[in-house]
Amino acid sequence: MKKFEQWQDMIARLYPELRNNNEKDNMLSRTVTFQVTDKCSLACTYCYQINKGTRRMRFETAKKLIDMLLSGDEKLGGYVDVSTSPGIIIEFIGGEPFLEVKLIEQICDYFTERAIELCHPWATMHMFSICSNGVAYFDDDVQHFLNKYGSRLSFSVTIDGNKELHDSCRVFPDGKTGSYDLAVAAAKDWINRGGYMGSKITIAPDNLPYLYDAIIHMVELGYNEINANVVYEKGWKIEHAKEFYRQLKKIADYWIKNDLVETHYLALFNKNFFKPKKDDDLQNWCGGTGVMLSMDPDGYLYPCIRYMESSLGTDRKPLRIGHVDEGVGQTECTHNCIECLNKIDRRTQSTDECFYCPIAEGCSWCSAYNYQENGTPDSRCTYICDMHKARALANVYLWNTWFRKTGSDERFEIHCPKDWALNIIDENEYKILVGLSNN
Repeated sequence: MKKFEQWQDMIARLYPELRNNNEKDNMLSRTVTFQVTDKCSLACTYCYQINKGTRRMRFETAKKLIDMLLSGDEKLGGYVDVSTSPGIIIEFIGGEPFLEVKLIEQICDYFTERAIELCHPWATMHMFSICSNGVAYFDDDVQHFLNKYGSRLSFSVTIDGNKELHDSCRVFPDGKTGSYDLAVAAAKDWINRGGYMGSKITIAPDNLPYLYDAIIHMVELGYNEINANVVYEKGWKIEHAKEFYRQLKKIADYWIKNDLVETHYLALFNKNFFKPKKDDDLQNWCGGTGVMLSMDPDGYLYPCIRYMESSLGTDRKPLRIGHVDEGVGQTECTHNCIECLNKIDRRTQSTDECFYCPIAEGCSWCSAYNYQENGTPDSRCTYICDMHKARALANVYLWNTWFRKTGSDERFEIHCPKDWALNIIDENEYKILVGLSNN
């Protein structure tokens, strides 16, 4: 399936000499996230930020972190290092980041000017990144910023598919709906101006029945790369997995009928997933164990935004690794925290059942949500297990139907055990999948 080339992948392709033999330490680009506010103009029902407020970051706070990054300050403890991360992504989130667009522009201006003054490698090897709900897109200040930094900006507007699905979850704080029209208008405008528009559909139990209509609507809007995933939070039941399979099979039929397999990318289908992982493949799916760096409006530093109090609420203590005034890992507590995070991998987080799962490839998780639920990032939550099984079965249907239509001898093997499959589909449907996968 066609997929837009990510910036860090482009760096690897254009500058192969930047790679070294230690891939864990050589990320090529690190993401540093500024939570410029925890206030939002929407109140999405599935949002992981369950404890939003009205805080906003001061420019002086952001400036301190930029100075620390560009100077290679020893107080960073090597956490973000240009020698091992030749590129950097400066990401802005909220809440809704465009509520503080003037601050964002200040930060971008300062980073760019200082990097040039210092002849820093990041002066040319950087990108800015923003994901917005689109509500404020046409405000004059937002348009000014987009015109100024559009060529250096990875920008997306969140659209959850069609109007019914989107407005069912992405509501205003007073309960009113209608954010879909604003989001689509923003996305269309950006695309018409020549900008690349990413997408991300969040699938939750309440909006699952709309999935087929949502995906098809995204295609009709002109998207040829559609990212979608189910939420990691608890609430999934076996009935949802059955519905997920039905929805995915309908989408597969549409994909095949309209010959979209080779021209469009849909994250729910992947030819390389849904098989066992090698025992020596220990890579953590999630970057929230020491790969990223995030700062909240008050200057506290975290491995990921989901460790912040705006995400955790009051039931779990925020997991901090420093403060912009003191650095990263400069106290015994924060140093030990980073040491523990660095030791986490797929094996340490997983039970034997997960680690040796016959469809482990492609199964995802969030280490910060592990922390939220289990009190440690080193213990995987498995609420999406049945949803992953349903997705595995739907991929058997899509790929083998496509191979047969195109006359290919290739087959997509069924690695999902029969007893797992029969919890989601009936015996007749399973026989169909077996028949499709046979030569």
